This record gives sequence, structure tokens and C-alpha cells, in this order.
Amino acid sequence: MDSITTEDLYWIRKEGNEAVIGFTEHALEKWGMILFIELPEKGAELTKGEFMSTLETAVEEFDLFSPVSGKVLAVNMLVDRTTMLLYESPYDKGWLFRLALA
Repeated sequence: MDSITTEDLYWIRKEGNEAVIGFTEHALEKWGMILFIELPEKGAELTKGEFMSTLETAVEEFDLFSPVSGKVLAVNMLVDRTTMLLYESPYDKGWLFRLALA
């Protein structure tokens, strides 16, 4: 299992030909409290560097760009229900989505 940080916003854990992606603690501290996050849909094709979704904090809204290219295999529905999971367990239970690497 390899973990890398991209632009200090995302961590990426490679598992074979798949990757699990989440936010780093640094990103979470930078944004403050995330009130809402729109995650990419299962089956979506993401391209590295292109727009994929948005998140909303108490202060402003941010566009999110994909850190890698691939097809979304799974989305963490628990994060969709409660963003507190991002802060409580950012590198484990607070993952955002899993994709098949392009």
C-alpha cells in the first residue's frame, strides 16, 4: 500500500490497479469546517486536473479537480451524510472515492 500527497489536498492509496482518494489533514485545516461536499458519481470518468466536484465551507465554495485519471468504482456514502467523518478519520473511514486507474 503506497500513500502519496498531491498538492497537499489529497492523499492517494494505490491498491493494485485501483486508488482510494481522500483529503489530507492539511487540506481540512486549510478549509475549516466543510458543510457539504459533492462527490463524483459512481461510473464517472475523471481526468487528472479537470473539474470533478465542489465543496462548501462556512466561508465559501471551492471547485475540486481530480488528482488522477480513472473511472469511479465506489463513493463513500458515509461522508456524503456527515462531513465530520473527514475530520475524525481522514485517512481511513473518511476516504472520498475509489477508482480504477486509467
